[in-house]
Amino acid sequence: MIRGKSVGTNGYGLALRLRITAILLSVMVAFAFSLTGCGEEAPESADVSENVAGVEYYHYDAKAFNTMCDELEELAAGKNADAVIKRYDKLYSEIRELETLYAVIYVMYSTDVKNDYYSKEQIYTYDKLTRCSDRLCEVCRKITEGPCADSFREHVGEDAFKDFAEYDVMTKREKKLVKKEVSLVDEYYDIMEKVEDETYTYKGENWNFDMITGDKGNDLALSDYNGYVEIYNALLKMANEEAGPIYLELLKIRTELAELAGYDNYAAYADEKEYCRDYSEEDIEQLYKDIKKISKTYYDSYYSSYWDDGGKPLPKMSVKKLLKTLSKYSSLVDDMTEDSANQMISDKLITIGDEKNRQDGAFTTYIYNAGCPFISMTLDGERDFIVLSHEFGHFVEYNNEVQKNVLTDSDNVDLAEIASNGLAGLMTNFYDEIYKGKAESATRAAIGELLENVIDGCIEDEFQRAIYEDPDMTLEEINELYSETYAEYNSWAKGDPGYSWVFVSHNFEAPMYYISYTVSALAALQIWNQSNKDFDGAVKTWEKFIKEGTYNRTYLDVVGKCGLIKFTEKGAVKKICKPALDAVDSGLDLNYDFKD
Repeated sequence: MIRGKSVGTNGYGLALRLRITAILLSVMVAFAFSLTGCGEEAPESADVSENVAGVEYYHYDAKAFNTMCDELEELAAGKNADAVIKRYDKLYSEIRELETLYAVIYVMYSTDVKNDYYSKEQIYTYDKLTRCSDRLCEVCRKITEGPCADSFREHVGEDAFKDFAEYDVMTKREKKLVKKEVSLVDEYYDIMEKVEDETYTYKGENWNFDMITGDKGNDLALSDYNGYVEIYNALLKMANEEAGPIYLELLKIRTELAELAGYDNYAAYADEKEYCRDYSEEDIEQLYKDIKKISKTYYDSYYSSYWDDGGKPLPKMSVKKLLKTLSKYSSLVDDMTEDSANQMISDKLITIGDEKNRQDGAFTTYIYNAGCPFISMTLDGERDFIVLSHEFGHFVEYNNEVQKNVLTDSDNVDLAEIASNGLAGLMTNFYDEIYKGKAESATRAAIGELLENVIDGCIEDEFQRAIYEDPDMTLEEINELYSETYAEYNSWAKGDPGYSWVFVSHNFEAPMYYISYTVSALAALQIWNQSNKDFDGAVKTWEKFIKEGTYNRTYLDVVGKCGLIKFTEKGAVKKICKPALDAVDSGLDLNYDFKD
């Protein structure tokens, strides 16, 4: 499983879609994208082995699995409980094997998204994992109805037994839609890689994304801003026109899947069945309003800070230095963080590089049969340590929580992101040493990223909810909606053509995920603020979240148990965000528009 999607089977069998395709965790903001490339130089890479965590990938043949399921179904009608449990355990181990293989092939795919074999195999393995899980859950439901039910309940536990008993099998139509959905996401990545090389001619010179988003583009913005905007928007439009039709297809598929599950729209389905959220749509709408009161002020401060720092304030780190720095300062957080850093580095449980064909961003997954997490990350320059700190937070959490049943346990991503964002915030306490004279700029970048998580999460969520409520929108209408939504949060975006949403991969592969960044960052900002006054106390708060875990838990309940303010409380957003806004303020006399 790639952190952090829901894997529950509660209620409707459709939840077994797993949606574990390439979740980029908090490293891709809604309006800034980074198309990585290595130019003429050989890429720096920390690809650490030919396998992943010591596990070799192979093409899984599900024939034997299906035969064993048929045999288990026959056994379920009899009274030989020992035989039922023995066969179930064997099949369960096969599901873990498939989970492992999917994680491995996806890591391989992330290092080279243009590799046809990796691409086809990750789609194939996802499909087998979905189908095999569905088939086993179907048989398990029959066990709960048969003579061996009591023994089976004792073996799997009450929670898993209940989930199996309530399981609804996926139809052929649903399986077909899911397979098509995964294929379209893969096609989206192919298109975005091709877009990287497309050019727009301006004054006789061909410009691509790498040029316009690099130093040459910065120089053009200073000397010919109108020309910069023309090129930038033209390239965005090309990407939008190519990726947009894929999104329209995905929109139809997800709408149909939600309707088959008995929901009015996909957003409502995702909230309840995929993300297990314990706050309401009304709570989310109020959160939009609260965030809009601060977001324009934040962006005024952010852009001022960014250019005051010269555009690129932080030094880049080599892979060796990134890992060395993480190791050194992890030892100053707590024992479990130090142990995880030592494990990650010594066992080579990370792949980092800047090769042209790498998937942008970063994610953390779990290699089940190796019993360890694994990080895949693309180098992207000045914020690499911030990104690595975030992903390493997921790594630490994976190492310190137990998933009881991979078939039924639901992973709450709202909580999972607190571990990652929380550690990124804790690490800012060491920036005086890590960045020396650039500590203030680095803190602005790190805390600014958490504020961007808060704001961007609302932008993307409000945008997506409006689309899923009106799934017949045209691409032009979607672009217009994005432009209008974007401008409500960021006055700098007024007049934006609304093309850039196609660069937010979550829209394509993880719909309705983005609000998790908002709510988790609101918790993480509280941990960061506490750390500035009482570092040890903040670490203990962060540890509480990890000890509470994410499986079968709900966000508001755990936040309350860990002693933090819930965003649903009156005035919570103001209280949480004020210290962070102060941290990114570059000296402006900011007027925080905090009118209740």
